Amino acid sequence: MKKFNVIILMLFNLSCTALMNPQEQPVNLIDNINKIYLTTCSGMAETTGTCHMKAKRTCSKGYKVLDEITDSSGIHRQLRFQCKE
Repeated sequence: MKKFNVIILMLFNLSCTALMNPQEQPVNLIDNINKIYLTTCSGMAETTGTCHMKAKRTCSKGYKVLDEITDSSGIHRQLRFQCKE
């Protein structure tokens, strides 16, 4: 029984660590001429605010939101944006 408890505690610890240090989803350049990017911030670890922070980091002079899509579950989110020049 003690081995079982230790295994459960290890799994719980790994799960919490993954939530505390999530892998950020990438920003993809989808139109090089117009400087249009697409990023997702889906799941429990990222929010719509995370998408906007990634856009802010990507575009040093600011950005314009072209599309902000959230599905009905609220878990799948996308942001399509254009860097200002």
